[in-house]
Amino acid sequence: MRYADDFIFMMQYQHSAEKLERMLRERFKEFELTLHRQKTRTISFGRYERQNARRDNRRANTFDFLGFTHYCGLSRKGKFLVGRRTSAKKFRKACAKMNKWLKEKRVIRISNWWPVLVSKLRGHYNYYGVSGNSQMIANFRYRTIRAVYKWLNRRGDCKSCNWKQFGAYLAHYPLPPARIVHNLYKPSPSRETV
Repeated sequence: MRYADDFIFMMQYQHSAEKLERMLRERFKEFELTLHRQKTRTISFGRYERQNARRDNRRANTFDFLGFTHYCGLSRKGKFLVGRRTSAKKFRKACAKMNKWLKEKRVIRISNWWPVLVSKLRGHYNYYGVSGNSQMIANFRYRTIRAVYKWLNRRGDCKSCNWKQFGAYLAHYPLPPARIVHNLYKPSPSRETV
């Protein structure tokens, strides 16, 4: 039985993080629970992580959480920000799931499943469409289009179409473009001046 989901604690000092981890282990033990060995770790992360990684001749730390890889990035003005992109594992899984679904639908009339495909893409953008992740959602759209083309050309009862014909179909029945839905770097309404 699962009692708690994933969580992250951010601490300013390493000794505070180590103390908190000890306290969590003791508290979980009272309820016969344990922290996941592979998922539980203490890493350095923040404004100086990239500089520290260069100094130590290593890659800057990243972590995966809720389907995103979080990394230390820079804004256009050169200030620190937490960057997010679709984690490689979740991206591969989403592509494989879409490919499997399209393979199953290849024998059904396209007009019956095209609206569902549009909804699936919108759902993907609604979750993964966060600031800084435009390349990954555009890549997902591109791979989906390639998979649609592949499976449409593997239908036994109809003649194959070429890219030009498929492009004309997409022009008439477009798939939603990849777009950022959640701007994480926009100031909150309470901080905006009138």
